Parts: sequence; structure tokens; C-alpha cells
Amino acid sequence: MNIYERFARQARSNPDASAVVDPDGEDITYAALDERARAVAAFLDSRTEPGDRVAAYMLDNPTVVATALGAWRAGCVFTPVNYRFGAEEVAYVLDDVAPEIVVHDAVFASTAEDALEVATVEPTVLQGHAGQFRSEAFGDPEDAPDPAKRLDDDTAIVMHTSGTTGDPKGVVQTHRNVGAQVEAGISTYDVTAEDTAVVSVPLFHVGGFHGATLMGLFTGGSVVIHPAWGAAEWARLVEESEATISGLVPAMMVDALGDESAREHDTSSLRMCFYGGSPATESTLQEFESAFGVDELLNYYGQTEAAGLTVAGTPETPRTEGALGRPVPTVEARVVDPDTGADCVDGENGELWLRGDSVMARYWEAPDRTDRAFDGEWFRTGDVVRRKDEVLYFVDRLDDIVLSGGEKVAPSRVESVLTEMDGIEAVAVFGTPDERLGEAVTAAIVGDDDLTADVVEAFCDDHAGLAGYEKPRRIEFVDSFPRTGSQKIDKTELVEQFE
Repeated sequence: MNIYERFARQARSNPDASAVVDPDGEDITYAALDERARAVAAFLDSRTEPGDRVAAYMLDNPTVVATALGAWRAGCVFTPVNYRFGAEEVAYVLDDVAPEIVVHDAVFASTAEDALEVATVEPTVLQGHAGQFRSEAFGDPEDAPDPAKRLDDDTAIVMHTSGTTGDPKGVVQTHRNVGAQVEAGISTYDVTAEDTAVVSVPLFHVGGFHGATLMGLFTGGSVVIHPAWGAAEWARLVEESEATISGLVPAMMVDALGDESAREHDTSSLRMCFYGGSPATESTLQEFESAFGVDELLNYYGQTEAAGLTVAGTPETPRTEGALGRPVPTVEARVVDPDTGADCVDGENGELWLRGDSVMARYWEAPDRTDRAFDGEWFRTGDVVRRKDEVLYFVDRLDDIVLSGGEKVAPSRVESVLTEMDGIEAVAVFGTPDERLGEAVTAAIVGDDDLTADVVEAFCDDHAGLAGYEKPRRIEFVDSFPRTGSQKIDKTELVEQFE
């Protein structure tokens, strides 16, 4: 079924309810948002065929949502373009999906022009939609076609990964994939029409688009779209909208804790905040929960290739290092020895394999890459986990495991220990080439000015939680970390910086 119908049902039932809340302007009702979607669909009707791609290269704003809904109504495939990409990466994405239509902000006019000069495709381009929705640039809502028939296995979205390990990968998400994942999130987090969600994770990411925006719009709730990340602005939006839900990556939580102006806002209306994208230390979780008055902090584990949420924390999930939670009802999960393909016993580290309704069909126009990602029906996530008492625990990315002197070192374990040390604000651990060990465990640290490598080494030597081979052989101090578009620490760039 066309997932546009899930939104349309709410627009018919609750036309005057606020779909998008704007504390600084005018709220957009469900009826008004649907009118915008119909304007987009009317524009697309004579210019596209079902299955054609419609790309949105915009900052986070309600026009992105209207473009997606309108594309689905017209039977098209929505492709959000990472607005942190440079011209070459944007050109790669455009050539990859060959969209018929590109909608972009005026702020990206120069980058889009540069990208289109490099790209081989020649789509119709609309621009200048960063602010108010320009209905005159689209069509007459009254001319919108009836919602196109789309079956479960038809493509709804092609969403590209961040591209930190090579060219961005176009992930094909079907109408069933997206619908199943969003329903899993609604059920897991008890999202209702009474909820208001502040969306701070970008809309080109599953955590922002599927994990908050669509969950809200498919239940008749409200969303507040945060245009660009800022900790104080996030807290202000929560306070002024009396938001009940938000989602953050751990780096955002650290930003909020370090911003005194963010702490001044009353965010106690939050009944739940889910977090994911990278491990979060227990000390960060406890401090954030206390500082911002959040009733529950729940883990959200997922990947673009599984349309988002696949493993979720609940109030019963242990608050111990790496605890992710249990697989949601839409997927099956195995913990597998990546070398032998045999299932691991409880407590043993292995790669997480998934299959189910939300797992992608394939990578876009990349059969060889798709074949490498699957073992039969099972998608190989590339994440190392272990299972205990039915709860999955994150160990590290398979590609991030440091092979030092014949031993396997999980960076997340070393990071967890180092964050216990006074004076360290944030840390990233990775491997750098070493003639004797193969890879040296390397720690990049953001910390106090008087912090030295000798002090860090002494702390590690005295800490019972680190084996000798896990202790950093190389310590580097940085002012800040490079980030990916989804605000994760970009370890690929760090490795290149210190190789």
C-alpha cells in the first residue's frame, strides 16, 4: 500500500489538528500540509511516471515533508539529499538515481549548480523553498491526481548513506519497509496523537525522517522541525512547544550538557527521548536525564538499510555498557560468527544479521554490493554485538575493530573507560598503522587544556577495566571532532588525519 495513505487518513480524520508546530510562526494543520502535498503531486503529474525519482536538496523544513508526501501521492520515489554533501557528492547522488525533479533551497543554489555541471543527468530544477512554501512554483492542489497505486514491494525512498567509507550507497526502501519500520516505532515508543516531537536529527537520515517525523504524522501527532542543530535552540523548541518526544545522537546530548544556555530552558515536558547512532556512556545518560528532566531515555538502534529502528530499548533494558534492547517485532535477528556463518552462543561476540519487513530490498543499481551485504535472506549489518538474556549489546563496528598485536580491540570499550576520567569531554578511539603491532590503539581526545598524554596513560595503567593490549599506544589532543551529516564522529577523517 502507498504509505501516503497513512498520512492521508490522518488528514481526513484530523484536518484542523497541527501537523507541524512552529513556535516562531504559524502552525501547519494536517489539511494545509496535505494541500501542499497535493500541489507537489499536481506539479509532478504531467512531468513524471510512477517510479521516477524526486530529489530534495534542502535544509530541514516542512517543504521537505510536503515534497515527500506529494511524490508518494504521484507514485514517485523520494530521494532526500544530504545537505552536508559537497558538489561532487551531490553530483554522485543525482547521477546515481537520475531524478526527474530536483527541489532545492536558494541557499544551495551555487552548490546545486556546481553539482549539475558535473552530473550527467538534466532534471527539472526548482529552487528557493527554504522559507514559506511557494505554492505558485508547484501546481494547483485541485489538479492533484488520486493517490497512485503502489504495492508493498514498490520503492518509496532511495536514501543514501553518509559516504564516509567510499561513495554514498543508495538504499532502496519499499513502501512495506518504511511502513513496517514506522509502525514498529509507534508501537515500541507508544506514540499517540497527543505527542509532539522535536525533530533534530536531519530529515535525510532515518532517525529524523522515519524515526520522528513519520511516526508523528502517521498517528495524528505534531512535529517541530529543527532547521539545523544547536543545543540551546533544541532546548528552546522543546520548552516552547511543550514537546513530549525527541530523538538525539549521543554527540548532541554531550553538546546540550556542555551548553549552559540549553540547561536554562525547561524541557521537563519530555516523556521520552530516544538516542542512537553511536554508543552513549552511562554517565552521559544519567547526567542528561537529570539535567533536562526527561522521564525515559530509550535506545534506538537501526540502519538506513533496515529503514531505521530494528532494536529498541525499553524501560526494562539494563542500563549497562552497550545495552541496545531487543529486536522489534518486524525483524528477526541472529548473532553470527562472521568467518564461519555459525550462530554464536549467548555472551559470545558476533555480527548482527537481520531479516524482516523493514530490511531493504537492495542497494540502488548495485547488484554486486547487494550480494556482498546479504547471506541468503539475511542482511549483514557489519555491527559486532553479543546477546545475553535476550538483550543485544553493542560491541563495535566490524570495520572499526582494531587488530593490534594479534588481539581484537573494540574502540567503544576503550572510549567508555576514558570518558570516566576527569578532564576528558569527549574521546574517539581508532586504529592507526604501526610497524610492529599492525595497528596501534589511538585515542583522540577533546579535554581540558592542562591534560597531558602522560596523565591519560597513567589513568589507563591504573584502570582495572582495560587489558594491556586495549590501552592506547598513541594519544592525540584535538579541539573538536569532525562529524558526519548525522552528527556522528567521523572516524574515517580522524584516521586520515593521524595516519
